[in-house]
Amino acid sequence: MKFFGGFIVGVVTTILALFIIYAISESSDTLAPNDTLVGLTMLPEKGECIIRNEVEIFQTIKSNMALAKSGKFPNEILVLLVNYGGEFYYDSKKIKIPAKKCARPIGIYQYETKNGIQRTVPVVIIE
Repeated sequence: MKFFGGFIVGVVTTILALFIIYAISESSDTLAPNDTLVGLTMLPEKGECIIRNEVEIFQTIKSNMALAKSGKFPNEILVLLVNYGGEFYYDSKKIKIPAKKCARPIGIYQYETKNGIQRTVPVVIIE
């Protein structure tokens, strides 16, 4: 009877451990987007502010990731805007950066345009 009780405790413990590992791996997807987007490389440290006013999304990659531009030609800046706060992005959306906040680089994103041109843009978050 002791063997059977130990067997049941072992099975329950194993299932619980697997559930915890699964939950941790699911939550880490929101913190490590480079695991889910080809061409995305995260930097070890955040960079200096590069945009302080407004960005306009021109292509949504995921609901919380979008290619955006700020400024006008020839000073236009293209970025991959990432949001971990739950806000969803869509094409042509304009995002005003609040006072005392800015777009800060956290990585780089490399992709190929429809014309076959390789592009590398900074990955930014607003904080």
